[in-house]
Amino acid sequence: MTVNRLSNDRVLITLCHKDMDDFLLDFKSMSLSDSHSRRVIMRIMQVACRRSGISVSGKSVNVEALQLGDGCCLLVTVAGSRRGHTYRVKKSSLSFCYKAPSLDALLDIIERLYKLNILCSKNAVFELNGDYFLIFDNYIPKQFRGILSEFAQKTGGGITAARVREYGTAVCARNAVAHIGRYLL
Repeated sequence: MTVNRLSNDRVLITLCHKDMDDFLLDFKSMSLSDSHSRRVIMRIMQVACRRSGISVSGKSVNVEALQLGDGCCLLVTVAGSRRGHTYRVKKSSLSFCYKAPSLDALLDIIERLYKLNILCSKNAVFELNGDYFLIFDNYIPKQFRGILSEFAQKTGGGITAARVREYGTAVCARNAVAHIGRYLL
């Protein structure tokens, strides 16, 4: 577990795969409605704030979780005074990254998405180490999710997408479904 104080009211906690196993946490099922997750998240948050010298006593606390490979990051923000503690876990991932099993499969996916004729302008295609990735920013239209889950493997969220963008080669950096799809029909 790594703890970094970002400001007077923010702490970033990084949990690696081993930490997640040690605390018996699974990102997919992690929420405050689960008593075990809630107890562990609250304890981690309290220890991290204490280490960083930030007091949470009598203050509102916001905890945001972001998947980081097999681990996760917890961003803790301590707000102004309130009568009691307010804890909230908000899972956030601004990007969704899908890996196509082959170039033919990627082109088939793009063709199927294009035929749905749904506006989704924030998407891109990247190649990294011989693998092809389709990245969606902000959201994925509901009609796209079925096709993506059937023909591609979801490889992660924002962190994975950032790595692919940084180290990969852009095949089509903007509006990939529209730009590539029109040539496939």
